[in-house]
Amino acid sequence: MCLFLLPVCWVCPALKKVKHRLVEKMKDSTADTLGLSRAVLVNDKLVKKVQYLENNARVYRGIAEKARGMLSSLKAVVEGHKELGAAFSNIGVYEPQQSASVAFVDFGNAHKLIGEEGEKLASKIGPMLKDLYTYLQKAVPDTKLTLKKYSDSKFEFLAYCLKVKEMDDEEYEAATFVQPLGRVLAGNYEYRMFLRCRHAAKLRFVKLRSDVLVKLQLLDNKRVQDVAFQLERLVGGMYVYNRQCYNVLKQAAVFPIEVQLSIHPPTPPAIEGEGEGGGGDEGG
Repeated sequence: MCLFLLPVCWVCPALKKVKHRLVEKMKDSTADTLGLSRAVLVNDKLVKKVQYLENNARVYRGIAEKARGMLSSLKAVVEGHKELGAAFSNIGVYEPQQSASVAFVDFGNAHKLIGEEGEKLASKIGPMLKDLYTYLQKAVPDTKLTLKKYSDSKFEFLAYCLKVKEMDDEEYEAATFVQPLGRVLAGNYEYRMFLRCRHAAKLRFVKLRSDVLVKLQLLDNKRVQDVAFQLERLVGGMYVYNRQCYNVLKQAAVFPIEVQLSIHPPTPPAIEGEGEGGGGDEGG
């Protein structure tokens, strides 16, 4: 029934609507088999993938911004631990009591070790950011460009299809009213040219459609695998960092520390001749 309606629908407007309803529900494979490109053109889900790419890029961008902020804060924390380590070590060097000196030096070394662990975590976040920005700045724009080319080729193909359809209708009306067309009498070269252009546009359309499908599949696989891998690497690095910091501080349990806080007032310097002058006054 469908195959019978498809050739006839070019004639009757009522059957055209029926054909459009049937074609819009067709699968791409069925439309290609029947030679009906309208099903692919009208019921095209690939162009809607642009929004899908935008949503994925938004998720990646959010993860990248959070990771970049975390990396910046982590670098500040690392610098703070290094400065604390240097300060406590300096206090330990000048502390007169042996036990307090060792305690301050150990506590300073603990802060230095925490700073080193922070640098290890930062070295893991850096490659993660690089991978995320590669996806955002290269993979997504390249796929968008391919989608744009595909959309342009689709509308070019559709334009040729409509032009050929218009010329077919013109020929049918001329045959119905027995009115010969000038282009038909002249060999119908214009019609043949549009047929060749439509065929070339269809080849470009099919090729770009295949490229888009492949790139979207690769991006989808990368999204499923890469997001989980990056988050696992980030969470794993944070766990190791916090665990190592806990172990370092646990071993550096040096408090309470007894510190000598008594202040000895400085002895004023003796003034030359003060003793002699005082003795002379007394003698006078």
